[in-house]
Amino acid sequence: MQNTLTKLSFLSLFFWSLVGFSQDMPNDVSEVITWSNKIEYSSCDEATIVFTVDQKDGWHVYAQVQPEGGISFPTYFEFKKSANYELIGKVKEYGTELHEGQFPEKIFPGKKAIFKQKIKIKSKTDFTLHVDYGYMACLEACFPPTDEFFDISVKGCKKNTQAAIEEVIDKTEEEVLIVEEIVTDLDSTNQDIKSPIGIEAYLLKTGENAYEYHFAPIPNKGWLFIVDPAKTTTTIKGNFTKEGELNLPKQTTDTTINGKQFTVYKAGFISKSFEIATEDTTQSIYGSLTFQAIGPDGEVFNANPHIAEIPVNKARIQKISDAAQTSYWGIFWLAFAGGLVALLTPCVFPMIPMTVSFFTKGSEDKKKGLFRGVMYGFFILLIYVLLSVPFHLIDSLNPNILNNIATNGPLNIFFFLMLFIFAMSFLGAFEIVLPAKWTNKADSKSDLGGLIGIFFMALTLALVSFSCTGPILGSLLANAAGGGAWNLTWGMAGFGVALGLPFALFAIFPSWLNTLPSSGGWLNNVKVVLGFLELAFAFKFLSNADLSVQAHLLEREVFIAIWIAIFAAMTLYLFGMYQTKHDSPIVGGLGTFRIIIATLSLMLTVYMIPGLFGAPLKLISAFPPPTSYSEIPYGIHGHAPEAEDGLPEGAEFEHNLMVFHNFDQAKKYADEVGKPLMIDFTGHNCVNCRKMEINVWSDEKVHQLMKENFVIASLPVDERINMPKAETSPYSGRELVTWGDKWSDMQSVLYKKNTQPQYIALDKGGNMMHTDATYRTHGTPEEFEEWLTTATKEFEKRGEALVIYGTGALALVE
Repeated sequence: MQNTLTKLSFLSLFFWSLVGFSQDMPNDVSEVITWSNKIEYSSCDEATIVFTVDQKDGWHVYAQVQPEGGISFPTYFEFKKSANYELIGKVKEYGTELHEGQFPEKIFPGKKAIFKQKIKIKSKTDFTLHVDYGYMACLEACFPPTDEFFDISVKGCKKNTQAAIEEVIDKTEEEVLIVEEIVTDLDSTNQDIKSPIGIEAYLLKTGENAYEYHFAPIPNKGWLFIVDPAKTTTTIKGNFTKEGELNLPKQTTDTTINGKQFTVYKAGFISKSFEIATEDTTQSIYGSLTFQAIGPDGEVFNANPHIAEIPVNKARIQKISDAAQTSYWGIFWLAFAGGLVALLTPCVFPMIPMTVSFFTKGSEDKKKGLFRGVMYGFFILLIYVLLSVPFHLIDSLNPNILNNIATNGPLNIFFFLMLFIFAMSFLGAFEIVLPAKWTNKADSKSDLGGLIGIFFMALTLALVSFSCTGPILGSLLANAAGGGAWNLTWGMAGFGVALGLPFALFAIFPSWLNTLPSSGGWLNNVKVVLGFLELAFAFKFLSNADLSVQAHLLEREVFIAIWIAIFAAMTLYLFGMYQTKHDSPIVGGLGTFRIIIATLSLMLTVYMIPGLFGAPLKLISAFPPPTSYSEIPYGIHGHAPEAEDGLPEGAEFEHNLMVFHNFDQAKKYADEVGKPLMIDFTGHNCVNCRKMEINVWSDEKVHQLMKENFVIASLPVDERINMPKAETSPYSGRELVTWGDKWSDMQSVLYKKNTQPQYIALDKGGNMMHTDATYRTHGTPEEFEEWLTTATKEFEKRGEALVIYGTGALALVE
């Protein structure tokens, strides 16, 4: 047997590895390493043999080829020669990882190792394929090399009528009649041929007593499922209270074969909805599907009914999480806090007692003054909410347009310049005021009586206070814009409530006015601190612009250095080390609150310093560029992760994980290795995406699950790189120019969201498993680990999916 001499060199490794190993050494290699095989037919005469190795408790086997200098025993396969088949290429392996060291080795680090060998079937009858294989299993110790074998049953390829046609198609004219007779007789000679399209049948639970019967086509190589309402029929039988219409797959493409155009299946499923009574949930539902398929040479397959019977209690669960309320309220309260801060600025704070006193003392009676004060506060809220209305008109044209605007490079540069100018104004360089004619015109209207006059008084306040409220509102809205028009509305509402509420409350309780602190130098201190914060946020938007075009001008270290400088300067200011020209002299020492804020600013400054050397900075992970966008991605003392030798096409290493940035490449690889596909809808400028990557993905258990159990497709919806050729969306019909357009359209139409991050786990048929995950629903390591574990279990359960291969008849395209 080949490899016999090679094994001798490993015997010493085996015995020495036992020295010092714990007493928990398994009695037999089969306790930790289990081999299995299956055969997948891509056509009548081609198949792939899949060898799967289940590796338990950290034990692993080795790749077929070891690096130079390695001493580990490689896995090998020897196929017994036979006239019944021939090998196509060599055995391919998936999931290896190269470990450098004194004795380099290439291993399978996960829970599974997968090998695949393609074969060409030559026999017309079923036969047995014999293969010998050998491997060595190691952890801290190693078992000696093991030799085993499989005898695999392979189905023979019986020549069908279509093959007969191909054989005689080049015959002389005298023999044309023979071909015509064959074509005429196709229906009678091929009634029992096996379907070239497998149909995965399953039930999907969509509500309390609502379900859908799904048929997902699985075409053999070269065959296409024809999507035609006239040729596709579905029948379901059971005790229903309601039955819906047939729905065909929406993801289709057009193709022309022998001069005739067909609409064919690309992805998705055929479905029919139904509802049942609660007491009928123990029943089984009968489903039947007939269809047409077309082969590579124009042959048409007319399917007989493909029949399945599925118990209701085996229905799958799929749900898109609804986190919109949490999201909107989060924006509302953030904007509300911003409005409270705006109240403390010199432009707004002095207006409170003056305006409330005008209403309460200038009115004929107390009730009228109270009403005017409350309406004044309400109109402030209304004005700010009305400012968001135009964005709803824009958003209705394209649900992703605000997200596209918010991640646009030039617009982020505009936000940077705007906030930088506002920051300089707050720091005392100059004063920003709106044109005098605007405020004068609004003020003149405020002299009108009744509600109209009160409305224009509120508008006057909004205009004259712009120099203080504008910078705060601009920061909030720039952050909220990416989530759509409703984000802006809720943000405006929160800001307006905070700004208008004090006027209403002081009108109701005028005695509270006596408790307000008098205006003074402290208001300018608030303004300066806000100036420093505005300056810090300004560079966040400049970083967004840099990320959107991948210019690498403001990488992570540069950004952190700028923030350290800004917060260090703010710390020194709060401790009274220097003053601006508008500050009043400090009399009687620093206040307690000022010292607390200064100390917090100092703590943040010191905390950020290790970030210059590669520290993750989890507390502010949403603001700096990602660690991969860095001069030293792995830190000063770090090193590149141990990468797989020969990454699959389109794969890269990010966050010490193998990820794809193209859905089709990721799906292809997931099918090859037999793992679920996890879609990560992300963005270069996505704040919550960075939080998930640094705070959640870095968790040891989460990282291990993602690395071993999933193929990851990370799809940035704000990617500005153009596709090789513009496409028309199969989902919405929109023209798609950039890769970001494609991923954004896929997310919003298929998975009903346009906010990021959103995580989707797909089975081998491209169907969603369980629910989706977002930052708001699964934003902790424990929650995300549970989601990954549930998806893994669901994938394993669906591995036993019911796939039907029925029968039918062949014919040629007419």
